[in-house]
Amino acid sequence: MKLVHFVLANQFHFGMVTDAGDFIDLDTACRDYFGVNPVKGADPSRFRDMRTFFSGGAESVAITKKIQEYIDRRRAMGWTPRAATGARFFFKPEEGIKLLAPISSGAKVYLLASNSKSHLAEQQKEPPAHPYLFTRFFNSLVGPSESLELSSHSQFPDVELELAVVIGQRGKHVPASRGMEMVAGYTVVLDMGFRDLQYPAGGAVDWVQGKGFDATMAVGPWVVPKEEVGAPYPLQMELKVNGTVRQKGDTTDYLFRIPEIVEHLTRGVTLEPGDLISLGTLGGVPGFEFGRETRKLKPGDVIEGTIERIGALKVAAKAEVPLPPAGAPPPEA
Repeated sequence: MKLVHFVLANQFHFGMVTDAGDFIDLDTACRDYFGVNPVKGADPSRFRDMRTFFSGGAESVAITKKIQEYIDRRRAMGWTPRAATGARFFFKPEEGIKLLAPISSGAKVYLLASNSKSHLAEQQKEPPAHPYLFTRFFNSLVGPSESLELSSHSQFPDVELELAVVIGQRGKHVPASRGMEMVAGYTVVLDMGFRDLQYPAGGAVDWVQGKGFDATMAVGPWVVPKEEVGAPYPLQMELKVNGTVRQKGDTTDYLFRIPEIVEHLTRGVTLEPGDLISLGTLGGVPGFEFGRETRKLKPGDVIEGTIERIGALKVAAKAEVPLPPAGAPPPEA
């Protein structure tokens, strides 16, 4: 099951991608399904977006499987998927679908730094005593149909592949023994940063300048429920730029595992459905270790990150398009 946010004709949809690559709007499809198969107390509103979906827990996943079976059965009978109201809920990719980041506005986004043995080794750093996290905001996220923006203020843009966890329950003070209960699914992250701004000469690490700029973290292309991924250790990971491998390894390289991270984070933070925790980067393959000139991105570079049993996220890098100065007249049509 591949859960997505997408836009078609300026209309937002929450849904899924079928094995054939078609798209289903789950909100409309769910209302049609319940109209044909009445269920007492059914709540189709859980299919508005990723956050409300995961708030419904395992029942949301179970209903989605029933909806997919319902659509497949009707299509086999020659029926065109359309709700009783006439609203469409089945779309083809060639119709111009734009995939968005599968994260709802307002979700909290946390990322692990210094969380793989290979990345620590290439930086010649000692392992941290506990999970070391920083945050991002919604302005920095892009989806699979968008591009990462290279800031004109940086001379050293760099990108890393990371496995990310999507939270499915509300919780605080969660012990490590229950940490995996908080996980709803997994997605792929391409975390771009500006190394010269992140590590200014003679200064402390600047996470906002290094990792907080607009359009600097790609998420997607979808979320796969944890039941379908299975054990997250090991999962093979590979990052390519223009077809050249820059990172390759698996998730056993991670220093802190999901249960420890959840326990550490929820000491003071209430995690909620739809929140995202990105587990950190691996080290680079020979020739692409941290800090090397070979890792610099340039406009037009094509970046592809693949994680086993989840999928591949592919985006391009482009030069930043500056906004006009405040008060300037709008550009002529």
